[in-house]
Amino acid sequence: MDLIEKEKIEIEFWKKSKYENPDSFSLANFLNKSQQFKILNTKIDKRIQHIKSSQDVLELGAGQGWASCFMKRWKLPEASFTVTDISPYAIQSISYWEELFKVKMENTLACKSYALPFADTSFDLVFCYAAAHHFVKMEETLSEVHRILKPSGKCVFFYEPTCSKLFYKLHYKYVNNQREAIPEDVLIPQNLKLIGSALNFEVEHYYDHKSQNTSSLALGFYFKMLNTFPFLQALLPSSSDIIFIKK
Repeated sequence: MDLIEKEKIEIEFWKKSKYENPDSFSLANFLNKSQQFKILNTKIDKRIQHIKSSQDVLELGAGQGWASCFMKRWKLPEASFTVTDISPYAIQSISYWEELFKVKMENTLACKSYALPFADTSFDLVFCYAAAHHFVKMEETLSEVHRILKPSGKCVFFYEPTCSKLFYKLHYKYVNNQREAIPEDVLIPQNLKLIGSALNFEVEHYYDHKSQNTSSLALGFYFKMLNTFPFLQALLPSSSDIIFIKK
């Protein structure tokens, strides 16, 4: 699938979605995100040393922006938040989450992750939640992130599907069978470390399968196996947090 086609699908999904379109705030959408609140909260607490002092925050691939609203309400109430997504239809829905969490985002806009309309050294923290595997130009995205981060600024990828090169094709097929509406990728941590190092980032990678939302007994057993045999985490499909620190 070429870049233009993939980006069109990403943009149009939020317009056509039965439960996540900008014309209504559905109970199904709220219940689905409610499951994610707990995971995000756990993730933030685990990586709090990279987040707690942030004053200017940017979320990439935010969808409807619920993660930023959650973070501003409960974790960084004094910070200024800029919320972005490739789809303007996703961004239109942020008002529902602002009302729910009783917060207001300082800036919201639709833009591509690899073409950010912000000045150099604008942000302390850039983050995304289960979104980086949608970025179609990872090297260009991280280059832009490096440009807009302040010195020693952090970029945090939360809750990303990851695996080794050996199992990439298998995991890619599995992930896309789970959600056919939008094509998704799988991140290979070693590749991200190489890209990050070339861009003058310090890169930290944490396997975090314990925070995984296990929707079946089979998945629950699988992630328990990864916990029992941690050496398999670097080989088999897992879930990861990846942090890029600007040098």
